[in-house]
Amino acid sequence: MYRGFKTYRHFINAKLHALSAIICGDDTVLDENLSLAGLKSVTELDLEDARKLYFRFAELAKQSAQKTDEMKSAIGLGKMNINQRKLIIRITKYKFRWSPQATFSFIAETFPDHRKRLSLWEIENSKLGKLYSLLSAKDADHLIKRLIQIEKRNDVSTSKGQSEN
Repeated sequence: MYRGFKTYRHFINAKLHALSAIICGDDTVLDENLSLAGLKSVTELDLEDARKLYFRFAELAKQSAQKTDEMKSAIGLGKMNINQRKLIIRITKYKFRWSPQATFSFIAETFPDHRKRLSLWEIENSKLGKLYSLLSAKDADHLIKRLIQIEKRNDVSTSKGQSEN
């Protein structure tokens, strides 16, 4: 067996489909390459041609994945960046003086779909690092906006309280 597959050929066939999906989102690239060779299925390729196609797709996937990551980060769909993470920590830890457990609870409450992706142990132990790794840049922006609104509301209420005295 080869990495959980019956044979090396099964592995190559599965990876060709997966790499095609990485490159363009579906099997379009694979189908085009097969039709250029006059074939209808990956199983019609001989092993050497399948290996060559696999390595070519792997290289294309690396190039397109880098471009995709750059594009996603430019439009805010990629993973949360380090500056967003620092800002969230700066507001919650230093301005609000929240404990890590309170910060975890707030983020988990804000994004219940991410809470579902955490294990019971991670939830019980308030694993912020794992929760941060699930957040996208868009999620982080949403969280930062909510934290800033809370901060403004707290500033207004404390200034009103001081002016009444």
